[in-house]
Amino acid sequence: MTASTRVPDEPPIAHISIDDDEAATDALFRAARRAHLDLDEVERLHDQIDAGALDSLLSHHRRSDADGEFTLVADLWDHTFVVRPEAVEVYP
Repeated sequence: MTASTRVPDEPPIAHISIDDDEAATDALFRAARRAHLDLDEVERLHDQIDAGALDSLLSHHRRSDADGEFTLVADLWDHTFVVRPEAVEVYP
């Protein structure tokens, strides 16, 4: 995994809202499927990103009275994924 420095300026090829009780990694997989990525052909998520840390980050944000938002930008499976507390976007 290589980290992107910013959110792409172009429109995403997939955008999904994260359900209130959904783990961030589950939302990330839903976004990947919406972007028509063949998940049977790609490496496991755990080989690309610390899935537990991602889920904990979203869970912590939901539990706390966080004043700020977070945005995680990561290159996964030759696409750029942008994870925010409310949504996941996929860019080419």
